[in-house]
Amino acid sequence: PRFNASSSRGRGPHATAMSDGAAAATAKPAAEAADPGAAGEAEVGAPSEQPKAKRPKWLPLESNPEILNGFLERVGVLGAWSFSDVLSLDPEMLALVPQPVLAVCLLFPSKPIRQPRREALEGRPEAKEAPAGTFYLIQHKEFGNACGTIAAVHSVGNLVRGGCMHLAPGSAIEGFLQEASALSPEDAGYALARAAPLHEASDQAARSERAQTRTPGRDDKVDGHFIVFLEIEGHVVELDGCLGFPVNHGAPSSAGFLHEVAQIIREDFMARAPGNPNFSVMALAPSDAAVGDFGDFGGSGGSGEAAIDEAQVQTLVAMGFDAEQVREALVACGGNADAAAGLLLGA
Repeated sequence: PRFNASSSRGRGPHATAMSDGAAAATAKPAAEAADPGAAGEAEVGAPSEQPKAKRPKWLPLESNPEILNGFLERVGVLGAWSFSDVLSLDPEMLALVPQPVLAVCLLFPSKPIRQPRREALEGRPEAKEAPAGTFYLIQHKEFGNACGTIAAVHSVGNLVRGGCMHLAPGSAIEGFLQEASALSPEDAGYALARAAPLHEASDQAARSERAQTRTPGRDDKVDGHFIVFLEIEGHVVELDGCLGFPVNHGAPSSAGFLHEVAQIIREDFMARAPGNPNFSVMALAPSDAAVGDFGDFGGSGGSGEAAIDEAQVQTLVAMGFDAEQVREALVACGGNADAAAGLLLGA
């Protein structure tokens, strides 16, 4: 399910749940943070001048690349950027994710993980020393189910600061980030809470016809919580608006950013909830990367008919793709299964 265990329905690769190292053949989870202690925990250090005006809570976003991509478009992100599903955390399967990956969003079950992780981080003061250039805001309880939106805003804010992403002049997100640049994380959180254009764009994304499940109400409680990982000034940084501070995981290994994040997710999240299928991972990359990088796989790019290996067909079908689409992709990629999987993921 994309929000909770009672609202499942899926299609193609989106019907695949994340498992530790392999793609499982069950419905993929996704959701927003709204467990009773989640947003409330973010009130640490809140300034006394916090706004008192009552505003509608934010609708939860479905953990669906199309929904987050729609939000990026609505708020004024320029260029070809897109989230895509990460179907497995196996190192070999990570090679199929469009590159370069600049942000990784994780949706995880809150109840078995949040408090134990918070307690563990209290014993690691060095983990709270994020790079000076980190853009971070706190998710206050006034937001309601806004963690998916906040993960997207954290991604955009840091990629803009790093010069990787550009915004439409005068856009809603540009105006907010300009205001937030001079604010503390607490005040930046309140600034986002009162940013009506971003709230409207988020709600429009939540109600999109591209959503695969019914959108929960503003006051509904869902257990899933969204965070994002980025590489900032050479460090892998975890941004969770409900923690009250960024988490610095240090420099990535020689395997690279995506592999480092996958290891963190396996060891620090999935290991705390073994057997729980309610994890979902999405990667943000330039959207032309999936097409532009096909040559690296050695495929023919669709020139000529290639013999179809039925074993390859069954492998890709087991990942959740339609059999006919799999065969067409294999033909287009000259029989190269890796290239075909990349093509299907980018479709």
